[in-house]
Amino acid sequence: MDQPLADIGIISAYRFARDGSATKFDIANLDAELAGSHGWLWLHFNLPNRRCHDWRATSPPPSDVARETLLDPDEHIRLDIFGEEIAGVLPDLHQEFMEEGDDLLRVHFAISSTLMITARRKPLRAIELTRRALDSGRKFPTPVALFDAIVDQFADVIGRYSAGLGDELDIVENHVLHDEIDDERLRLGRVRLQAIRTRRPLSQIRALFHRLEAREDVESETLLSAMRKLAQKFDALDYEFSAIYERARLLQDEIAGRMTAITNRRLFTLSVLPACMLPSTLVTGFFGMNPKDMPFQSGDGGTWYALLLVVAAGALTWWLLRRTKAL
Repeated sequence: MDQPLADIGIISAYRFARDGSATKFDIANLDAELAGSHGWLWLHFNLPNRRCHDWRATSPPPSDVARETLLDPDEHIRLDIFGEEIAGVLPDLHQEFMEEGDDLLRVHFAISSTLMITARRKPLRAIELTRRALDSGRKFPTPVALFDAIVDQFADVIGRYSAGLGDELDIVENHVLHDEIDDERLRLGRVRLQAIRTRRPLSQIRALFHRLEAREDVESETLLSAMRKLAQKFDALDYEFSAIYERARLLQDEIAGRMTAITNRRLFTLSVLPACMLPSTLVTGFFGMNPKDMPFQSGDGGTWYALLLVVAAGALTWWLLRRTKAL
């Protein structure tokens, strides 16, 4: 081999015994482990490592078709069965240190009867949770069982993410009902964006699993059973995100309606004020003409009389508007 095994981008490597128990092994012994006949292996690779591509391109397992899926830069969601092998690309949430990120990334995988290979560009949540489960003693007797667990972990992560978006909508709805809508449009926009970004790959995944259920060339009943269970779970998740998106859309309509009502009230106020001031302006304009026989010029207090007429004209206008139910 042209480069040391420790430098080919393997993040983790596990050997599974026949009872499904897993143990990590030193990747310096990778050739011997691949040649072993007991149990099966899981190798997890870091795709940005160029040596990972070089090693995967020349290593014996899996088949050429599955190897192309592993190394293909195309990250469209897909899942294919080639005889006894399964290969594809599925989404997973970004793992940011110890927290879940919002970005949906991709994991490439290839599965045979004795080997499962996964590869990613950035840390992924479902993969990390599965590795923790292995380290805590969870058993997987077959690669299909491990694959089922990884996808199931992703479904659980997405379910928690859906619950978080639902909680965010609860806060927005509470503020909207109390007419506190200053910053809620931005928050609601983020929720809608995350909901639609997550719903698209979920719809693709459930469609993939349902198509696999209908294929007649799949002989593994274990795989078909796992696909049916995962399809049902993703059906429920797709429904949840559809409900979140619809609820966010209705809330956005509610906010738009309330903003329109607020704008109309402000415009109404701006319309009433000039109407009330118009008669007063007429009075001040009349007294501002200063003809020779203008009233209130010969006696004291003429200014106050004129002011009283201004106020009376405004009050009369207000009364007339209220009486005609214009206000």
